[in-house]
Amino acid sequence: MLTDSHLTELPEWLRERYPFHTRTTEIGSFNMSFVDEGPSDAPALLLLHGNPTWSFLFRNLIRQAMPDRRVIAPDHIGFGLSDKPHNAAYHTLARHIDNLQILIERLNLHDITLVAHGWGGPIGLGYAVENARNIARMLLCCTWALPVANSNSIKRPLKLRIANSGWTGRFLDSLLNLSLTSAIASRSFRTPSDWTLEAYSYPFPTMASRGAIGAFSRMFYEPSNADRATMTKTYEALNKINAPGEILIGESDPLMTSLPAYLLRDALPNAGHPVVAPNASHLLPEDVPELFAEIVLRSKPESKSDAPASMFNILS
Repeated sequence: MLTDSHLTELPEWLRERYPFHTRTTEIGSFNMSFVDEGPSDAPALLLLHGNPTWSFLFRNLIRQAMPDRRVIAPDHIGFGLSDKPHNAAYHTLARHIDNLQILIERLNLHDITLVAHGWGGPIGLGYAVENARNIARMLLCCTWALPVANSNSIKRPLKLRIANSGWTGRFLDSLLNLSLTSAIASRSFRTPSDWTLEAYSYPFPTMASRGAIGAFSRMFYEPSNADRATMTKTYEALNKINAPGEILIGESDPLMTSLPAYLLRDALPNAGHPVVAPNASHLLPEDVPELFAEIVLRSKPESKSDAPASMFNILS
């Protein structure tokens, strides 16, 4: 079941920054919220956020794209304006891939331009390998396909280390929202404004609403055998995707090294060399929104042959 397009009831300060029409669809026992803007018959632009963000991450891109594109920006179940399952076990990579497939089929989206950030990458690519003919173009931003090697060695802020330190840490994470506040601050090149932090925190006001944030963090640092198997299966099938692909990473990203980006480039038949954005960290759409939108909305993506084969192709 799909609801009609509507303006979600939000506080005025947030409505000014997120003025988009949303819809919901019921998937299992939960409602998924998604932005649906632009002409219904225009080319589809599908925007997939990661953790601990929501579709608010793409607000600047949505504004620029909606006159000419049909922009679909879902909040994964557990995030943003979507329902929040109380059981953290709900959150598996395979389930979120299935949820995305259901949404795309219900909206009858075709020739999709897929834009994926962070955890949106494994979810979006999981859909793409099974529906390669439905993907027209991809932009993969600060993301990966395989479990990130040596993730335990990634320097984590103190709050995030506490949040991932057993049951006590998980309780404190749920109580104090450690994963979100530390992740937003530590993964931005620019210091986020107070209202930006408040906007990201808005959908997660209670302990019960924050289960997905901790679950996705654990899926990154300590993936289960099932999630590892899903990622490996996706990675091994990336050669099915013939759509042009662009890979974008932040020069100062503390979470992702360049290795996952180059593994993606090598696995995708028509992916260009990774582009490294200066003055940008992991939350690249926050740090360099103009550059991000320019790359997403340009008509001709770079290919392997267009870009130099150097380790860093830095845009100036």
